Order: sequence, then C-alpha cells, then structure tokens
Amino acid sequence: MAWISLEKAKKLEERFGYPKVSEGKGVLSVEVPKDKFIEFLTFLKEDPEYQFKMFIDLTIIDHGEKENPRFQGVVILFSPKNQERIIVKTWAENETLPTLTNLWKGAKWAEREAWDMFGIKFEGHENLVRMLLWETYPYHPLRKDFPLEGIKDTELPSLNETLRGENLEGLFNYDRMHTALPTMEDLEITQKKRMPVKTSQIVLNWGPLHPGTHGTIWFLFDLDGEYVKQCDIIIGQLHRGVEKLGENVNWQQFIPYTDRMDYIAAINENHAYVLAAEKMLGIEVPEKAKWIRTMMAELSRINSHLLWLGTYALDLGALTMFLYTFREREKIMDIIEGITGARFTINYFRIGGVFADLPYGALDAIEHLIKDLPQRINDYETLLTRNRVWLSRNKDVCVITEEDVYQYGLTGAVARGSGVPYDVRKIDKYDAYGEVEFDIPVGEKGDSYDRYLVRMEEMRQSIRIIEQCIAKLRKMSKDDPYFFQTPDEKKLKVTIDGRGMKLPAGETYASSDNPRGELGFYIYNKKDGLKAHRMRIRSGAFYNLQVFTKAIIGRPIADAITLLSTIDPVVGETDR
Repeated sequence: MAWISLEKAKKLEERFGYPKVSEGKGVLSVEVPKDKFIEFLTFLKEDPEYQFKMFIDLTIIDHGEKENPRFQGVVILFSPKNQERIIVKTWAENETLPTLTNLWKGAKWAEREAWDMFGIKFEGHENLVRMLLWETYPYHPLRKDFPLEGIKDTELPSLNETLRGENLEGLFNYDRMHTALPTMEDLEITQKKRMPVKTSQIVLNWGPLHPGTHGTIWFLFDLDGEYVKQCDIIIGQLHRGVEKLGENVNWQQFIPYTDRMDYIAAINENHAYVLAAEKMLGIEVPEKAKWIRTMMAELSRINSHLLWLGTYALDLGALTMFLYTFREREKIMDIIEGITGARFTINYFRIGGVFADLPYGALDAIEHLIKDLPQRINDYETLLTRNRVWLSRNKDVCVITEEDVYQYGLTGAVARGSGVPYDVRKIDKYDAYGEVEFDIPVGEKGDSYDRYLVRMEEMRQSIRIIEQCIAKLRKMSKDDPYFFQTPDEKKLKVTIDGRGMKLPAGETYASSDNPRGELGFYIYNKKDGLKAHRMRIRSGAFYNLQVFTKAIIGRPIADAITLLSTIDPVVGETDR
C-alpha cells in the first residue's frame, strides 16, 4: 500500500510543531494532541498538496486499565490525488474525542461503533447511539477488562427445571446465570432511539428477518405515502465479536473466523488478513503462492458476483437469471472444493502462502471453466442489459455521487460505479496483481444501472486475470515452494500450522479489494506476541451499507430492494 512519505510527514511536523511522526510496519502514522485533532484533519483534507479527502476508517485502541489516558483514537485517510494513505492518532482524554462527522459523514457509524464497543463519547455527534448492540446494554465489550465469555449478570432458567428443579446446577455445563439478551422492550427502546423524531405518519419496519434483506438487517423507513423521508438501519443481529476473538486466539487460529464474515467470498476474507499478518512480519511469500492466491481470489470474486446477479435479478422479478448463475456458480464451487477441500468456509490461505499446492488437473478444470464463461456472461447481458423492465427499475435510481464515495469511505463496485477508480489491487499491487493486466471499469452517473454494469465487467476482468495466472503457473515446477521458507527459525518462526508464530511489536494496516469493497485489517501489538493486542477489521460492506440511509431519501420504497441489491452487503461482514 502506498503511504505518505516520511519526508512529507516531516513537513507536517515542521509546519505545525505538534505532530509526532512514527513509522510502523509498512505504514506511517502521525500523533497529534486532542485539541488540535480537528484542525489537523481539516488541513489534511483541504490542503492542495495533501488532499486526504477520502475517509477509510476510525477505531480505538484500549491500552489497558493502567494507562492514562487509556484510549487512543486511530483514523485512516486516503488521498485520491496522491494515491497514498496516512494514519492519524490522538489520545481520548477523559474518554472523549471530537466528532469527525462535520468532516466526513462516514464517521457517523464508526463513532457509534466506537461508543458501543469502547464507551468513547464523541463531542458534537448528533445522535450517539449504539451501533451493534441494543440501547440498554450496559457494557462495552472491546474494552480489555471485558471478559471474552461476557458478563453473566442475567438469570436465564432452563426448561428442564420443571423436571429437575434446582438440581441442574453443574450438570451439562448448565449455568443459571448468563450474559444479557435483549427483550422486546429493549428492542423497542433501541428502535425509538435510532429514529427519535418522525416526520411522517407511517414508519415501516423492513426486516430483520425478511427474504429481501438477504440476512438479518432491520431497516426503518419514515414514509410520506410511498416516498422515504427518513431512514435508519439497525444491524448487529449477527454480531459475534470477531475483533474480540482476534485478540484472544493465535494468529493462525484466527483465519477460520475470517471465513465466517463474508461467507460468500471467504477466500477474499482470508486474503486480507494474511496480507496484514505478513506485512507485520515483513516477509514475502513465494512466487507460486502469490499466483495461486491471486487466481483463487478472482475465482471467488466471480463466484460472489454470480450469487449477487442471480439474487438481484430474482428480487426485481427476473427468476430465470437465478437458475443460470447458479449453474456456473456450482462449477466454480466444485473447482474450489477440489483444490481446498471445502466449498463454503475455505480456510486455504496461510500466513506465508497457501495450505497446499494445486492438485493435478486443477489448472485444466479452471481453464475449461473460463473458456466457457465469457459467453455465459454475454447471455446474462442479453437477458437483462437492454430489457425495458430492467432499465426502468435501475436507470437513474438511487444515485451515489463521487463526493459520497469520499465522504462515506465507499469502496469496491459501489465506488467504481460512481466513477471513482479506487481499487486496492492497482494501488497496493499485492501478491501478483502488480504483474497482471486488467482494467478498472467505472460508471458515469452512479445509479443502480452503473453499479450493475460495473460488476458485469468486473467478471470479465477477473477472467483476464485468471488466464494470466494459469499461464504463469503452468511454467512453474511442482517442486516450487508454495509456503514461506524461513531462513532462521530461531529468529523468525513461520509455520504452516501457525504453532509458536509470534508477530512483532508495532502497527500495520493492509487490505484487499474484495467483491464487497475494501476489507482491511489494522493490527497493533504493544510487544511481540502470539496474538494481537488490537485487531481492527475495516469492513467494506459496513461502510457501503451506510450510504443506503442517504441514497434512499426521496425515493419510492420500491427502490429500496434495488439499492440494497446494488450495494450488495453481507451481514456476516457488516456485523463482524
């Protein structure tokens, strides 16, 4: 990833006097005092030389109860002009920070999550309510003093007590006290807090369990007739504390948890995580592993886009497409199963390479698939692209502007559909992406139709990348290594099962361009360790979903299904 140069960062030190510049593991961060935080960020955003106008992420580090101040805010920004990033940090004195929502609208959800998980208050935030948990929950789970199993403060009797009375205690791991669960009253309070002022007569609840939401998402629409006046989204029904788990298991053990975030593109989730860990270690994986990972990531992208296309068309009334896309998707699933042994939660990538080499015949099977696939994509387009109903449901519907992309930190096909050629594969050139040729398709208007066209072209570009990967892998010997060979195990231990592997002290951020946008991992270690002190997951699906609340305003409620389909979030990743 391209980061601001040390020279340019030092210029900031000279200009303002107060920033402290430090180099991490392949990243560069600047620490500023809390009272200068907004002034400094405003300069970075607006100065013509820097122009860090794209919001990427905001999170908190809990340094532990003994530290004072204990909490530190971390902001990651991107400069589209210079194609570089910067990390800006400040201490949350008195457990408060100034809000960034006046600079970037995308900070709204990030600040709510920071309040929810760490209890940090953001001065000036218009409605600082919880993001993932219900409003009456009294704790902040990502604090270091919050136990992994939760706080058992709620009595939850078992149905078996009718037979055995109080004699269940200690049997079958039974415990009468459990962590809190939300009641119907808690959910009603949460709903009212999310939309405190109604402007119209009708508030429509959509979800959390509705086929059209493709997962457990709860939408609130304040409607005037059929037009949306206000909207908010309640997520968290699938929240499993993945970041907390990442701070309590070793580096290798965490890979299967990443599978379960975007379970439709599990390979891509593995990819971002192992890239971050390898960056922290400062190692470069073998050539063969790079090409295999690039090929598998693009197969996974096509697989994910086929699911998106089939369900999207189904939602808008085109049933046939679902049957066609699942035909091709099954072939890809078979290939992935043949290579990795799994169809859904793959767990194939490793820190240092891949778990196993490609089996005999794998390249032939992939080659056969991609020979046929371009014609199948043409067939899909014949059915949809010029269809009158399809055009009327998508053209000029729910426009997302270029400015929205920077304000909300939108990435992936959502950003590219709005004409912003933001693609981490081109910027960072991780694995073999620096050596393959492919184009970045972009839209013109930013409407739902553009987002559809971009994803269709992305499948064709993925095929181009896979063809180049096959050609390269065919030239390699079966004896070429697919896993990192450590030069000295006493100094650096990298094993395929992850045993004894320590990552050094420091911080890093690495990401990959996934089917649902940029998935990034920010890792902070206070000292060399078997597990992370702070494991932050920057979810592309989370930030992309946030723009729904803006793009749907003024539109008929029928467009909600179109907009959600073209944003294409997956709940496992938004909730984490």
